Amino acid sequence: MKDILHDLFHAGIGITKLRKEDIDKVFTELKNRGEVKEEDREFFIARALERLEKTGKDLSKTIADALNPNREKIDQLNAKIDELMKEIDALKKRKT
Repeated sequence: MKDILHDLFHAGIGITKLRKEDIDKVFTELKNRGEVKEEDREFFIARALERLEKTGKDLSKTIADALNPNREKIDQLNAKIDELMKEIDALKKRKT
């Protein structure tokens, strides 16, 4: 699991490091194939950058959530540990 999260983290860094020039190259390739029109270049680049930024933020949040345990669950486990410790102490007292 840790390795997967590590790989995702690095993928997220790669996504966010894409530059406008990289997206422009993609647009040019699509234009050469006839899939987009020149007048759509600025919109395409702006939209791609927005999506990449959102994807990077979403990925960062997902990774952070996976790496940071749920606080509520930790509190529940600590309460259970306290309860078990009390039971152990009670058994020790009864034994002596």
